Amino acid sequence: MNTCTRPARCLLTTLGSSNAGFPKPTSTRTFHTTPARSARRRRPHYPSIKADELKLLNQQAAETFPKYNDAESSLLGKQYTAGQLAAIKAAETVIDSRDLLTQSRQRTDPWRLPYWSDLSQKDPVLDHAEKLPASAIPGEKTLRAANPVERDAAIVKIANENLAKMYPDGVPEGTLDPTQQNELEQAMEAAVFQAALDPRATYVTDNEEAAAAMADPRFSIQLPDLPRLENRMARQTRRLSTEEQEDPRQKRLLQYLDWNKKQLKSVRTKTLVVHGVTNQTRMGKIRSMYYLTIAGNGNGLLGVGEGKSVEPEEGRKQSIMAAIRNLKPVPRYENRTIYGTLEKKVGATKVQLYSRPPGFGLRVQHLIFEMARAAGLQDLSAKTPRSRNKMNVIKATWEALTSQKLPDEIARGRGKKLVDVRKVYYGGSVH
Repeated sequence: MNTCTRPARCLLTTLGSSNAGFPKPTSTRTFHTTPARSARRRRPHYPSIKADELKLLNQQAAETFPKYNDAESSLLGKQYTAGQLAAIKAAETVIDSRDLLTQSRQRTDPWRLPYWSDLSQKDPVLDHAEKLPASAIPGEKTLRAANPVERDAAIVKIANENLAKMYPDGVPEGTLDPTQQNELEQAMEAAVFQAALDPRATYVTDNEEAAAAMADPRFSIQLPDLPRLENRMARQTRRLSTEEQEDPRQKRLLQYLDWNKKQLKSVRTKTLVVHGVTNQTRMGKIRSMYYLTIAGNGNGLLGVGEGKSVEPEEGRKQSIMAAIRNLKPVPRYENRTIYGTLEKKVGATKVQLYSRPPGFGLRVQHLIFEMARAAGLQDLSAKTPRSRNKMNVIKATWEALTSQKLPDEIARGRGKKLVDVRKVYYGGSVH
């Protein structure tokens, strides 16, 4: 009896007392016996700035990036117009100088650009030299080819000038460590190579101004056409853009359609069906590739073509040419949908097309979607209740779109007069 009442008495005393005696439940992860660690407080990516540090930051930013005083503004006014000066000041006020100190980084690599520039001097890399005409060169401008002795002397002279630019304080002499010796050899090699390419080493003139103009970038212009080698081999391998070799099939296609190349390039083609076929002959099985391609200009023309060849690229070209050759007009109501409901059956495949209001979109399967987009249709729905063979779906859709009966033709056949209420009374704004 005691054993039965003791648990009840303990339970009642526990419920009557405070909850301090219960141990706190430990939070555990779902489906795991390991207790979860308390979440850490993540530090922000940016450093915390106190009020005292902010005063120092403002002072340092004002010292590093000071504002323009009256003297500097007057000097800038001489170089820029009032509108340009206002734009410069407006751009600088947008950028906070404190952000430049805390967030900006200056590049230290040897390919860095000179960002800190007062734009008072022209940079040979960033700034294009001012082009001068040939009339700016005084004296005669006759040149002649240099002989070997004159060429060697000119190369030595130009190489020394290039070395003087590389080493303004003079070429290092005496005992050099391996690194300095290697840099010196590379500099000499670059100076000689640049001197050999310099036009002053190839041509000689008695006019010093004309000789200096050959190395001046202000007188350099891009020639309209580079000189070409005139020999039999060069003429055979050379082909200009106007002498581009044409595909004979493309040439016959342009003659058949009475088109130019620009019209042909506006036609969009896409291959929808690709599979291999096998022809059983007495020589064995001959495997080839079959292609079914559609073509359209997106403005009411649609064509379907087939091609088959042992070479894949040849079969694809055949299908593309056949699709362009079979282009037919697709009647479109308001240049966006079809006239009424269309139905076509090819083999065991039946395709049903329905016209839809503006904004409906192309809610059709992917094959009919590509054909509708190529023909320029925007609102269309379709069903294929029976067989969904890809080849038959494409052919049935093409035949249905190109063989539509227009309402005007039906009205003339019945001797009636047709009035489009939407166009005449509502201005085409009825959805």
